[in-house]
Amino acid sequence: MALSLLAATALTTPAFADEADSTVEGVVVTGVKEGYAAKVTESAAKLPLSLRETPQSVTVITRERMDDFGLATIANVLEQTTGITVQENDSNRVNFTSRGFSISNFQLDGVPTAYSSGSSVMGDTVLYDRVEVVRGATGLVTGSGDPSATVNLIRKAPTREVKGSIAALVGSWNRGRVEADLSGPVFAEGRVRARVAGAFEDRESYIDFYEEKKKIGLAVVEADVTDTTLVRLGYDYTEVTPKGTTWGTSPLYYRDGSPTSFERAYNAAARWSTWDRNTSNLYAVLEQRLPGDWKFRAAVNKRQSESTALLYYGYGGYPDPNDGSGMIVADYYNVFEQEETAFDVYATGPFELFGRKHELVIGANGYDREGTTMNDAIDASRRPYAMTIPNIFTWDGRIPEPALLRYGTPAQIERTKESGVYGAVRFNPTDRLKVIVGARSSQWETKVDRYDLAGVYDRTTNAYSEDKVTPYFGAIFDITSQISAYVSYSDLFKPQSNKDRNNAQLPPVVGTNYEGGLKGEFFEGQLYAAVVGFYVKQDNLAELDPTVPDGFILPDGGSAFRAVTGAETRGFEAEVTGQLTPRWRIAGGYTYAYTENAAKVRINTLNPRNIARIYTTYDLPGPLEGLTIGGGLNWQSEIYTAATIPVPGNTSAPGTNPPTMRVNVSQDAYVLANLMARYRFNEKLSATLNVDNLFDETYYRRVGFYNGGYYGEPRKVTLTLRAAF
Repeated sequence: MALSLLAATALTTPAFADEADSTVEGVVVTGVKEGYAAKVTESAAKLPLSLRETPQSVTVITRERMDDFGLATIANVLEQTTGITVQENDSNRVNFTSRGFSISNFQLDGVPTAYSSGSSVMGDTVLYDRVEVVRGATGLVTGSGDPSATVNLIRKAPTREVKGSIAALVGSWNRGRVEADLSGPVFAEGRVRARVAGAFEDRESYIDFYEEKKKIGLAVVEADVTDTTLVRLGYDYTEVTPKGTTWGTSPLYYRDGSPTSFERAYNAAARWSTWDRNTSNLYAVLEQRLPGDWKFRAAVNKRQSESTALLYYGYGGYPDPNDGSGMIVADYYNVFEQEETAFDVYATGPFELFGRKHELVIGANGYDREGTTMNDAIDASRRPYAMTIPNIFTWDGRIPEPALLRYGTPAQIERTKESGVYGAVRFNPTDRLKVIVGARSSQWETKVDRYDLAGVYDRTTNAYSEDKVTPYFGAIFDITSQISAYVSYSDLFKPQSNKDRNNAQLPPVVGTNYEGGLKGEFFEGQLYAAVVGFYVKQDNLAELDPTVPDGFILPDGGSAFRAVTGAETRGFEAEVTGQLTPRWRIAGGYTYAYTENAAKVRINTLNPRNIARIYTTYDLPGPLEGLTIGGGLNWQSEIYTAATIPVPGNTSAPGTNPPTMRVNVSQDAYVLANLMARYRFNEKLSATLNVDNLFDETYYRRVGFYNGGYYGEPRKVTLTLRAAF
């Protein structure tokens, strides 16, 4: 308890920081050099707790770990996070799942924000100091009691001493990247500080004629208005411009029912096919230290994003093994714009009751989100190409671009609002027992306004609203000075953006989430370990609708889902992270999760039942001082789903539809090995070599999407030269 109170007191003290400072939701915590082990997190309950004190499963990916393994995107980060599955539908759509469920709860410095595989651009890690992932339900402070996970992206904040770095990276497939980061006091004897960071990346791909450019920037200034008041203002921007964008997968079967043998470079897109995305965030934070060791924090984030998709892809059909004919094309033009205003306000601090000191947090948060799909389309009457690919074996993507119809009016505007108030008390009945009791009252509403081509309002559909109270309970008991046992319970209430085949929003997921296990801190707190069991029961759980036609998409570019009732999930996790010695760092975990419906049939089979990953680095001593070596292993068990394939051995003629059948298509279990080595020439200059997929394993990241499979990356090598000052 003393640790928590000291942290709460120190959180807004302005005069303590040094080069070892780190941040929690942008708040400074003193004297911590994290390595791989985070000391404090607030993501689960808005209370400054260590991982051992938090009655939920928490993983923190630190800045050091991102740099060690070249984790340049949030997808890269989540690939190394215990229990998280990263799946790609194509070159631009990425889905994240935890414990078998899609992750929809994302936060920026603790403020809720949206993520959609169809329209969002996921942040580059040059913007962030660390990433906190809370697995299981976090409905107390997020509003959505989502049993998957909440991903909290902690942005870089100004430092009290001048520091900076520049980096240059080269890698496989002509990848080039430069980064810069500069931070420090500006004036007023350090009471006003600023930080700028950014990156530019230009790369090709293992996929034929796919390329991508990225521009990322961050500017933030903060000031100690008084000795107890801190204000921070910031802006970040991300722009991603691809060419040769895929909009589907590689076919798994030829028209005669025999398996295909396409290379991983397969691409059935046009060279001009693109899905441009950009997003910006304007944000402000106020932190106020109050009497009695209390703290008040208010944050607001204004996000604007736009995606422009002009796509051409051979998504369906079955190629003829002899002449390569038979691939059916879909083309698509869509402009989607989204604005979101989100906030998070809370106060936390200690109080005394029955002669003992306890902690209280009260707060409110929410968002107001508006997404506009424009009345734009490809002019079907003037297509300069056929809607089939003549020969997929010789396809090179060189076709003329289509004429576009741009009306400049909205086709539909989807509005979603969610807000809520919450409160929790962390009781300390004994020195060894801590109990958290809380609840949240949430209000959620959504509707879709539809318009004609002239932009005149037509009708409102998908209108829905609901109020819900979600209770939360958690308890931690210190068995020894190093090991604690914990349990937690939360109701589930998750408004979801998933839609059915009729573009109607699915009703909120409701249910219960139970979790319990053991947590420990070893080697004077430098190593954290946990063993956890969980059980989840849900109604209205979304799963991809297998009955929709091949190539079917919703107006926003997303996929169609259907609701499942009576879903149950059972599983357990084991995790370890931190330092075994001052030179040896380790992070990894194992997750087992099994989900079945009311009929006891396994669902969510595209999520592996088992996931194991382990990463480690070691600083060599003696004559090899300055050299760090490391590596990691990612293993997952089989995934499968139903798909439609031609009947094996059929002799249907080219140009006709072959007879088909429904079967399960799968990706067997596989393991990926990664290596890293870094040499520090001196305290300021280092070079890092990363090799991903060391043994060049061939595997599918996703199967069944458009009845095909999407290949994972082959072996990839990157070299980074980094200078600090």
